[in-house]
Amino acid sequence: MVDMDIGSDSWSSFSDWMMQYSNSRKLEHVVCKLVLAATAYFIWQERNNRLFSRSQCSAPQVSEKIKNAVRLRLMGFKFQGQADHKKVMEKWQIPLRALDEDPG
Repeated sequence: MVDMDIGSDSWSSFSDWMMQYSNSRKLEHVVCKLVLAATAYFIWQERNNRLFSRSQCSAPQVSEKIKNAVRLRLMGFKFQGQADHKKVMEKWQIPLRALDEDPG
């Protein structure tokens, strides 16, 4: 759902990518940073649940939690001046009309 365009799946590659794009406000970079943050959070939460609560989720369940968290965060964004926001909305299965509705 994101294309980070990093060479490998090593931690150093992720770290290098974050250092390069940490201050970027480009939509595709913001989405990648959201995915990385949500992934770290939910994997750590799953680790703690397995250690301390004796409960566990499957990998697809954790993946779905990550996608839902990112999707909800994207729904709260104001996409002013972002030409590619429609492509991102489609990729994350967010209806474009959801951007026009007041959530509260």
